[in-house]
Amino acid sequence: MSSPEVVAGLRRRLWVYRMLVMGLCVALLGLLLGLRRALTPLPPPDVEVVDVRERMAALEKARPGASDISETYFASDTASVHQHVMGRGQTCPLHIHRAPYEATIIVAGEAHVWQVWGEEGRRMERRGVHGPGWLVASPPFTGHEWRNPDEDRALGNLVFTVPGFDGNLYVPAEDARLLRGTAPFAQEPREALAGLRKRGVTLEETPLPVLQGRMSRVLLEGGEWAVKATPDAPVVAYVAAGRGIAEVAEARPLLEGQLWVLRRDARVRSEEGSPVALYVFHPPPEAVAGR
Repeated sequence: MSSPEVVAGLRRRLWVYRMLVMGLCVALLGLLLGLRRALTPLPPPDVEVVDVRERMAALEKARPGASDISETYFASDTASVHQHVMGRGQTCPLHIHRAPYEATIIVAGEAHVWQVWGEEGRRMERRGVHGPGWLVASPPFTGHEWRNPDEDRALGNLVFTVPGFDGNLYVPAEDARLLRGTAPFAQEPREALAGLRKRGVTLEETPLPVLQGRMSRVLLEGGEWAVKATPDAPVVAYVAAGRGIAEVAEARPLLEGQLWVLRRDARVRSEEGSPVALYVFHPPPEAVAGR
């Protein structure tokens, strides 16, 4: 074979090799981009709605006879919201949290609550029996015991914490750390709703002395409540009573027992004849990397 023919053959082979290398590079780049997309977490949705009572029933069905079941609905570096289902006849003994502030909304069942704290060196205590819609809050070091004495049904509690939940530290009633706790807080919104009607007020938002001041109570009867929320500043709201409409890009039903996690603006109004009570939580902002 003459030299020109050899050179031409080599050139053809070189061209084929180049095309193969280019094809392999493109395929490898596509694979790397696909892996990057697969490994990059998707941003959370603008709106999440959880029917907490429905989830409680599903958890009970999945684990019949369980003493304790937990399911988390919101978690960040600075706060958490989870449901704690206490089984029939179950007791969560006296315990404290050394850092978190805790606020618990009763979803279903009847809670027997014992709280212990200190005032001017004296040991104080509070006992109460609370049903659905009640909010019961305990600051750090304030002892609290929750009992479900009912042998026929579970107790569902929606637990908000700032910062995030760090577990229970069980203590005896004489533990000196309980004296470092401060007064607890408890309320039920239906009485406030009745007062709203008597005063002829359509909207009332009241800051609550819980969760470092990051929770409020919103009452609606014929009025409209506007909430500002973004992905960096979400709002978590629980419908404690009533029903209505939430306008979040489109109209959606607002029902008792729902938990809403909002990362965009929304407008809420009550349904005629059914005033709405909301517990509204503004989680603290998360730390930004590099700051």
